[in-house]
Amino acid sequence: MDKYYVYRPMLDLIGFTEGTDKGNAYNETLAYGAYTGGDVNLVSMTLAELDALQTRMLKHPKNALNSSACGRYQIVRTTARNIRKDLPSRYPATRKFDKDCQDEMACYLLGQRGIDKYLAGRLSEDTLIDNLAKEWASLPTTAGKGHYGGQHAAVTTLKVRSALAEVKRRHAEGQPVEKVEVPVPVEKPIVPEKVEKEVRQKTNWLSGIFGGGFFGGGFAAWFAGIDKDVLILILIVAAIVIAGVLFAGEWIVRRVKSIRREIEA
Repeated sequence: MDKYYVYRPMLDLIGFTEGTDKGNAYNETLAYGAYTGGDVNLVSMTLAELDALQTRMLKHPKNALNSSACGRYQIVRTTARNIRKDLPSRYPATRKFDKDCQDEMACYLLGQRGIDKYLAGRLSEDTLIDNLAKEWASLPTTAGKGHYGGQHAAVTTLKVRSALAEVKRRHAEGQPVEKVEVPVPVEKPIVPEKVEKEVRQKTNWLSGIFGGGFFGGGFAAWFAGIDKDVLILILIVAAIVIAGVLFAGEWIVRRVKSIRREIEA
C-alpha cells in the first residue's frame, strides 16, 4: 500500500517537472550526474553520506548553478539539513536516503508550503501554487511562469491545478483499504460407508443365485435330465462368468475404499 497515496499526484508531477523521472528518479543528481562523476546510488546512502556528496557537488568547479539537488525531488543540501534539524529523531544521520525517505521528505516540504492547510480549506489554491513554485523552481506560479528569474516552468498552471484536484479527491475519499483475501475452507467430500455395502450387495447377487437360488429346486431336476458332457460345459461357463462378476465386484469395493482414503487424507 502506498503510504503517500493522497499526495502521490503532486509527487509524480514534481518528478516529471524536475526531469528526474526520465533519468534515474530516486538516484538522480543535478544535471544527470555531471557533478558527481556519473551515476550514484543515492538510495543506498545514509543522510550523512548524502550531505558529504552534496558538499562535493557544491565544490565542483563546473557547477555554475551552485546547486546540490539530489533525488527524485531534487532536494538541495540546505533543505535536507533544515529537515534533519526540524525532525532529528525522524531523520538521523544514519537513515538511508531511500525511496521512502525521499517521498517522506517531499511530503514534509509540501506540508511546509501549505498543502494540508489547503486541504483543510484554510489556504487558497492560488496561494498554495505560488508557494510550491518557491520550493520547486520547475513548477509555475499562478502567472504561468517560474518564481525565480530566468527559470522556465516545465508545466502549465492548469496542470498543477489538475494534480491538486486529484490530491483533494483522494483526501476526501481517504486512504484505500487494502483487501486481504481470506481463504474459505472447503469441506472434503466423503464417500459414505453405506456405498461400500450397496456395491457389495449388488455385486454379490450372483453368488446368492449360485448358492441355492438358481441351482436349487426345479432347476436341479432340469439339470439332471441333461447330457453329462453338456452339463459339465454349462457348469464351467457359468463358473467362469460368476467368478468374473465376483472379481469385478470386489475390485469396485476396493476402489471405493481407496478413494475414501485419498479424500480423507
